[in-house]
Amino acid sequence: MSAYPRIRMPSHSSAAAPRKTSQVDRDEHPVDWSYYSHLMKDHDEAMVQNWKEEVDTLLVFAGLFSAVVTAFNIEAYKLLQPDPSLSTIQALETISHQLQQLGGNFTSAAVPRPTSGPTQGRASAQSVRINVLWFTSLVCALFSALLGIMVKQWLREYMAAVSLSSRDSVRLRQHRFEGLIAWHVPEIMAFLPILLEASLILFLAGLVDFLFLLQPLVAGIITSLVGAVLLFYVVSTIAPAFSGRCPYKSPQSWAIIR
Repeated sequence: MSAYPRIRMPSHSSAAAPRKTSQVDRDEHPVDWSYYSHLMKDHDEAMVQNWKEEVDTLLVFAGLFSAVVTAFNIEAYKLLQPDPSLSTIQALETISHQLQQLGGNFTSAAVPRPTSGPTQGRASAQSVRINVLWFTSLVCALFSALLGIMVKQWLREYMAAVSLSSRDSVRLRQHRFEGLIAWHVPEIMAFLPILLEASLILFLAGLVDFLFLLQPLVAGIITSLVGAVLLFYVVSTIAPAFSGRCPYKSPQSWAIIR
């Protein structure tokens, strides 16, 4: 035997050596699934906490606002009911007219003929309009409260803890997050304040109409105040579309920008 060790020449199959080395490198540096799991958990907790705080604020406002609108609706729906005094007056006019026909000595000029038309006892168009505005406002406020409660339920299920490995936890979280986006939960969250704002605008419109029914002077003053509020709302909504530095950003302003 030779005193020197035998050296094996590399064969053609040694071309796969880099792939084996790459596999070894991957084994030596595995993915830290625990790190990504905690990172995603921190992100989701912050996101869900912000959403819950916003929903809680909207629920408080929706509850107080619904109580205010209900108080006005109690008075407004009476405008749709026929006035009982009209029926009494009509009955008296009918009796008076019959007495005139029975006794020829009475003058018929003093007592008018009974009036019975299709419009008698019927609510006016203004009364109907006021009720439509206020009851629509109430429905929108209650719907926003219902939607807020449902969103909180969805978020609770989204953050439900499951005993899984770090790798499976990351996969489950990604599955839930993609479902959250696919089913437009962020858009529903952005829709909640818009729905309440629409409810408030409807209420103010009905309030102005109701005041014109009672006292035009008071209605004129309140109309100017309501107009100033709505003007500020419109300007603050569209201002971010003209200046990127404008801080008045809201869901409705983002909808205009996009």
